[in-house]
Amino acid sequence: MLAARGAVVVALVSGLCGCRTWHEGFVKQRLLQTRFFNSDVPRPLAEVDALVTERKREGPVTSPCRFCLVSAEDERGGARRYCFEAFGEPGCVRARQLGPSATRFEAAQPEPVPVAVVRELWRLVDEPAAVAANNETEFDVEAIAIEEEKRFTPRWTFLGGARTGAVVSGDAPTFTFGGQAGFRYWANYFLLLGGAAEVESALQNNRSYVTLGTMARAELSVWSDENQRFFNLPFLTFLMSVGPLVAFGRAPSAGVRASVGAHVVHVGRFLTPLFFEIGFQSLIVDEQSTSGLRVAMGLGF
Repeated sequence: MLAARGAVVVALVSGLCGCRTWHEGFVKQRLLQTRFFNSDVPRPLAEVDALVTERKREGPVTSPCRFCLVSAEDERGGARRYCFEAFGEPGCVRARQLGPSATRFEAAQPEPVPVAVVRELWRLVDEPAAVAANNETEFDVEAIAIEEEKRFTPRWTFLGGARTGAVVSGDAPTFTFGGQAGFRYWANYFLLLGGAAEVESALQNNRSYVTLGTMARAELSVWSDENQRFFNLPFLTFLMSVGPLVAFGRAPSAGVRASVGAHVVHVGRFLTPLFFEIGFQSLIVDEQSTSGLRVAMGLGF
């Protein structure tokens, strides 16, 4: 038992280290954007708006411009949304006033704002900071990643789906069909905790019975602002679950199940709600064993 707990701890620590490396890779890809959106522009929103409006493109579009304002509109809460074009690349941002003399920008769309748009906008509203950011090296990637993780707000989401599986035991193999439903909670930038209720119909030889389980879950992933578009669902997770199991044959019997696996919800622009699990269950139903290696796959979120 202690060895199993130690293995789980090692897996969690190793997974979290891997997630940090993954996160820092994301930061490197959008380093300039991250610096800009984490910085305060030392101008009130009205002054920023005046500077930006001067870049509005006039006349017909004949060729890509170096940096032009495509549109500007008010949003709720006093924010302003701006869409730009820089060297043919479009991008939209949102500006909010912070206090009497500062403005903070954020991305106004799920897709990353192009580097060219961020660079030219930063030069327009705060050129000294933009020049300094362009001249900095990537040595502060870890610091930026840590800052993002500290500012993360925990969030709730859900899980649910249908699956089929098989258990290879000392007796005949068991085939299962059923589903699960529950909740997930983003405890931090990398870790989701949750619980699920699982109901399955099991077939073994010429008999059938129903199992009911409650699983405690831990999942490793990396938060992205794009997750908010999909009810805070993670795009890809490595999952671990364990919990008690009750089977209803001729007489009720109790057991336990533990699994590890992967859950892919979203790849690119396409929903791919697939998951795969492999693990072990210990269960004896009506004096016949269904204990052994368990493999399952399914569809769900």
